[in-house]
Amino acid sequence: MGLPIDPITNLQNNSLQAYQSAPTNDLSSVDFMTLIITQMRNQNPLDPQSDSDWMAQMAQFESLSQMKTIASGIQVMQGLEELSSATSMIGKQIIGQQVNAIDLVRDMVGREKYGAPFLQLSSAQKVDVNRDDRVVAAAADVPNAGREVTGMVERVVVGPDGIPLLWVGGKAVDLFTVAEIS
Repeated sequence: MGLPIDPITNLQNNSLQAYQSAPTNDLSSVDFMTLIITQMRNQNPLDPQSDSDWMAQMAQFESLSQMKTIASGIQVMQGLEELSSATSMIGKQIIGQQVNAIDLVRDMVGREKYGAPFLQLSSAQKVDVNRDDRVVAAAADVPNAGREVTGMVERVVVGPDGIPLLWVGGKAVDLFTVAEIS
């Protein structure tokens, strides 16, 4: 069994297989450069692409790169604003909806106790953090997700997904479900 060879370019396509992305409607910078290179390879040598067309495509490429940088910066600013809003609610009475906090509590217990989800023992056995009382209590509280919670915000916890949650009476409340602050 031989290696796959592209009949058009007579090259092995090992390097092309390394770049495989999930199908999206967005063009990445790699997709954009591949498109430009393909255009250059397939252009008519007697009627090549004009310099102005080439410069316009390069300007579009640079614009795409800058827009992605700006979007990333805006996302970071949004996260900081959400965290700032959440911390400003500490000590205030709120009404919001409880969220399913089982994954959040597992993450907190794992980091707090062991720095990882499991504690490695000398006998090579592992202790599951799911046996921790806080995790068991959060799992028992899962059916209450979506119920209204009223109380004072004790602290703010940033979940594993980076979204800040308000801790009210031992229950996690999504910042975006807060209906009233007093």
